[in-house]
Amino acid sequence: MQASDRLRWRLRAKTAEYRRHVGYARDAIHAAQAAARMVVSWSTGKDSTAMTHLVRSMCPDTPIMIQFDDCDWPTKRAYADRVAAGQGWDVHCVEPEFSVWDRMQAGKIGEDEFCAQSHSLTQDAFLKPLARQQHALGCNGVYMGLRAEESKARNVHLRSRGELYQLKSGEWRCCPLARWTSEDVFAYLVEHGVEINPCYFNNRFLPPEEIRVSWAIPTPGSLVHGDMEHFRHYYPEQFRRMREMGVC
Repeated sequence: MQASDRLRWRLRAKTAEYRRHVGYARDAIHAAQAAARMVVSWSTGKDSTAMTHLVRSMCPDTPIMIQFDDCDWPTKRAYADRVAAGQGWDVHCVEPEFSVWDRMQAGKIGEDEFCAQSHSLTQDAFLKPLARQQHALGCNGVYMGLRAEESKARNVHLRSRGELYQLKSGEWRCCPLARWTSEDVFAYLVEHGVEINPCYFNNRFLPPEEIRVSWAIPTPGSLVHGDMEHFRHYYPEQFRRMREMGVC
């Protein structure tokens, strides 16, 4: 992390706007706790980590669940272990019963299709295992680290439904960080001394605020931002596997 970034985020944490955004998130969490039995879905991305810390600081008994598979960024599991140990979090881990890499290679599935929520692979590898864990914990609501600023679709969705909403199934969803900026998220993590995922500092082509941590497969559009050089330099084994799959 650059000293200039840390200073910028510390200064952001002193602003009135930042404090208002944190206040909105706290209000949403209070409302969610009153409406449902909630569980946190933690991905190790910056938004998800800040949300998890905020929820647990207010509601220490809220369970946390996380999904792992063999298509994760190589640092994900070690980072999750360090943060969970440092914060004293007991985390419920889930994994699919198959290799995501192998199924992608066999089906020649590209990143754009893979990351679509409607795709069967995403359902089988990510959404269904988390849903089973949620129900095993007896929870009818999930905290998610989605922000309106991330995309036009999320902006429309969160502005129309708000931070807390109920699905047709009766289950609840809460996005406490809906109104936060990316800078707010980093400011929160720095303010509270929470380790930030190293993926945000391993790309020479983008500032940390513009990096999104998802599956470890570059999109065609992200190649121009140096994802391949990033993988070649920091994760050579992952780069070799992607070359074998024809992703790059």
